[in-house]
Amino acid sequence: MLTPSSVRSIDLPITLYKIENSDELAKYIQICSRDKVSGRLDFSFSGSQRAIWSLFFHQGCLTWGAGELHPLRRWNRQLSQHCPHLAADSYQQKTERPQNWDYSSLVNQVKQGKLPQGKLAAIIKGNILEILFDIIQAVHLPRQNAEMQLAYSKFPQDVIDFTLVSLQLEQVWQQAWKAWTIWQQAGLAGFSPNLAPVIWDNEGLQQQTSQPVYQNLTTMANGNWTLRDLAVKLRQPLVPLTQSIMPYVNQGMIGLIHVADISFYVKPVIGSLIAYIEDSRFDSEMMGRILAPAGYRFINIRDSIQALPMLLEHKPDLIFLDLLMPVANGYEVCAQIRRVSSFKNTPVIIITSSDGIVDRVRAKIVGSSGFLAKPIEPGKVLSVVQQYLPVSLSSASGGSKTASYQF
Repeated sequence: MLTPSSVRSIDLPITLYKIENSDELAKYIQICSRDKVSGRLDFSFSGSQRAIWSLFFHQGCLTWGAGELHPLRRWNRQLSQHCPHLAADSYQQKTERPQNWDYSSLVNQVKQGKLPQGKLAAIIKGNILEILFDIIQAVHLPRQNAEMQLAYSKFPQDVIDFTLVSLQLEQVWQQAWKAWTIWQQAGLAGFSPNLAPVIWDNEGLQQQTSQPVYQNLTTMANGNWTLRDLAVKLRQPLVPLTQSIMPYVNQGMIGLIHVADISFYVKPVIGSLIAYIEDSRFDSEMMGRILAPAGYRFINIRDSIQALPMLLEHKPDLIFLDLLMPVANGYEVCAQIRRVSSFKNTPVIIITSSDGIVDRVRAKIVGSSGFLAKPIEPGKVLSVVQQYLPVSLSSASGGSKTASYQF
């Protein structure tokens, strides 16, 4: 909590200062309010020259915030909550992003009469609250061999229109701190709300949940939307939503992964669906960790007897198939797959720890498209996937393969 008694008198400007705990963080932010500072506070980690987050002040009030992680996702979340009609197209046609593009675009919307000033204040406040939460979490969960650093700098007065919105720091800080406290008390301190849930064990999840719950989870946990995105999309509080999937995360059925920011410049496409028929939970989870961050949807089928019915239900674009499985081996399953006309042209890649010429010949005879030797490694897996699946426009332009981001 920010209190005047907790603040020591330190002269500004602050050129560089290391932040070791939340009390020091509160102290230095409070100085900006107390001394009616106008300028920018940049937060970074030792060893890095670039700012991770920035807070903008005018006469001790907060006027804007910026962060390098998911700026477009954060932008779209705030517009979706406070001004949905602008979320889809307000910045979609731009081909470049100048400095403070998001703030400039909001100001232009106000000047054009498309965005009421009250809505602007709500968007800016929501943006700053997310950034403050991330800063607080970073202080509580420090990086190995890297300390948080705070630097103060001045900037041209025409960068931010201070006459539009000025937020009282004490109020905003208390809200951000309260959000962090609730998150921490819910047992989620070690997880960032910027992570995206993705299913790693499709079959295990289906066995442990009812059909409605399973369908909801497969819709949510597709590796495309972060926890924050989902809370806005589903109009649910962030903490209860996250708690609802944590039992499956703890069991290894759902993972929480880092994802790239969305792109408004090339229309995103839904990632191809890849199935992995494998009875080993370890190998299945490893495959999911490789494919999901690359933008592909993934299902694991652990029972070779149920493989064909599940393939017919989900119709994957590519199938990885383990050679050694109980009851029915990979050769038998591959032969069954090739008897189904709808899978005639679907790539089937047999995976095995035995990479002999006899195995390769047998795999070819039963109709496999390729052969991959264990251990499962990202480079080898993604190389095979890119060989058999077409590259989307989004991946060709450097973006991630994600589902269309519309709330």
